[in-house]
Amino acid sequence: MKRISKLCFLSTAIVLALLVVFPAHASEKALRLLKQAKSEEDPLRKIEILDQALEDHSLKGDLLSSLFLERAFAYKAHKDCFRAIQDLDSSMAHSRKSSPALLEKVHCLILLDQLDEANRVLEPVLFAGPGNAKAYVLKGMIYEKEGFLSKAEDEYARALQYEPNSILALDMHSKALLKAGKPQQALEDVNILTKLSAKDPEIFMTRARIHTKLKNYSAALADYALVENLLPGDDRVLKEKILVYFRSDQAHKALEALSIATKKRPDDVELLVLQARAYILLKNAANAQTVLKQALKKNTAYAPAYLYQGLVLRTEDPDTALANLNRALELDGSLVDAYKERARIFIDLNEPVRAASDLTMASRLDPGDGEIFALRGLTCMRRMLYDAAIADFTRALECLPEDSRILYDRAVTHFLKDDLQQSSADVNRILQTKPDAARALSLRGILNVHFGNNVQARADFDKSVSVSPHDPVVRNNRGFFLFKMGDYRSAAADFKRASTLDPDYATARYNLGLANSREESLNSREQVSP
Repeated sequence: MKRISKLCFLSTAIVLALLVVFPAHASEKALRLLKQAKSEEDPLRKIEILDQALEDHSLKGDLLSSLFLERAFAYKAHKDCFRAIQDLDSSMAHSRKSSPALLEKVHCLILLDQLDEANRVLEPVLFAGPGNAKAYVLKGMIYEKEGFLSKAEDEYARALQYEPNSILALDMHSKALLKAGKPQQALEDVNILTKLSAKDPEIFMTRARIHTKLKNYSAALADYALVENLLPGDDRVLKEKILVYFRSDQAHKALEALSIATKKRPDDVELLVLQARAYILLKNAANAQTVLKQALKKNTAYAPAYLYQGLVLRTEDPDTALANLNRALELDGSLVDAYKERARIFIDLNEPVRAASDLTMASRLDPGDGEIFALRGLTCMRRMLYDAAIADFTRALECLPEDSRILYDRAVTHFLKDDLQQSSADVNRILQTKPDAARALSLRGILNVHFGNNVQARADFDKSVSVSPHDPVVRNNRGFFLFKMGDYRSAAADFKRASTLDPDYATARYNLGLANSREESLNSREQVSP
């Protein structure tokens, strides 16, 4: 099914407005051909029809202007903006109603990256009619092309002040907000768009992507279901829906859908790589490797195949994994997930500076991905850059409001910075929605010790251990409290349990040695006392 390009943002109603009462001698053939062209979806066929109409050199005035304008739309839809501009100039030359054609010309100039000329043509329109919403949208597009995203956002917002239900302004404003890493605000715009244009599948696709960024996976899948009804058989829907299955721990559903799809399209490399990713999530590395080899045989330059090769090898062979990720980024420098996965390997290798560098690159490519900022915040924590870590966690929370994991990491950072009140505020936010969050309870216990409330601290530590008895961190934290209270034997038991649960937990092992030493010293004093 062909989709009508949104490039031609002037409605048919505007074009029809130019078709005022023509002179009696206006060519009936030209009118018939103009009507036929309007009903034609194929831009090339539309151009052929209008060429026939324009062979009549007796045409003039509004009819001739309308023919040129309609052909300009067709050239624009065919991505031939140079010819579109020529026809727009001709349309304006034969009609006093030049504003619609002028705005279209500005848009064409923007698409051709002729931004100075676009500005020159647009400025008189803004001065002559300061309430023209479409003109402000075009001004925003110019700013966006020039790299001034915040200025573009302001222009789109100004357009919405003049025309709150402008589909174009809402669309551009929501996309600018997404680029600026503000998915929650973008969602507000898109929700309005779904009411104004309930049959436009692209709007629901956009909303599904926003829901995915906000980790509202059930809402994303519901929107993809709507798109499937509007665009049955669209490959994009299948592939994007599969990504949501991955993020929502439904890899088995993804694999079922992919098994059917790959039988129908066995040469689709993207589907094969997605199938490999499903196997990775289902912990079937052998099948993942087999499928990835098939994909690379079909296309040796497909970057995501190397990305997932790296993912398969990340734990067992980090060096080879890094080589694959490097290859993926050589082939496609915009592959955000490759930067993220390489950063994770650097974090595992205790190289937070290199990890932070990759995450910074990823954040520039996708500023709406809260996970990127959360990971970079962890690298800042490791380097004791607490202010930078807090800034990153705060930015992550703008993208992922109330994410308890990020709130916990920010609470820990506030604690390490000796900002106990802010740490306590974050912990309490977590416990309001997740009263059984073990690590948050444990951290609140530590804070209560600092606040001198040992009774509440003991209750928090005990509850955290009862909720998550196999978490070495909560065991170690309770051991810390018991040690501080002089109960060295019980403290040693918690430290020993933490060390057993995580043999690499150096802090717990050190604490265990300290508790055993204190217990032995105490026993020795008791033995020599009269």
